[in-house]
Amino acid sequence: MYLNDVKLIGKVRDDAPLKTLADGDAVLSFALVTTENFKKRNGEMTTRKETHRVAAFNNVAKSAAPEGTLFAGTEVLVEGFLRSHETGGFPVTEVIARRISLNRREG
Repeated sequence: MYLNDVKLIGKVRDDAPLKTLADGDAVLSFALVTTENFKKRNGEMTTRKETHRVAAFNNVAKSAAPEGTLFAGTEVLVEGFLRSHETGGFPVTEVIARRISLNRREG
């Protein structure tokens, strides 16, 4: 049995514009920052931040950025899977989103 499933909740790092490829497909690429609070062995509380590359295509991309941009600071839940590939000769792992839910709470 195999499983490749990811769920992340975090904040969008930078404004991410919705792009249209030559073939008409929509793509949305952004960096998602997750934060983990934990206690060190000495009892001190600390925070660890991780940045994850996320890519969304077509309807998923369009629903996440209905105004044409997914704005920095937006809190999102991303559900998807990991995909690895090479870019410029370097290995890259990113989350391919199957679903993106925006937290639209005010203040």
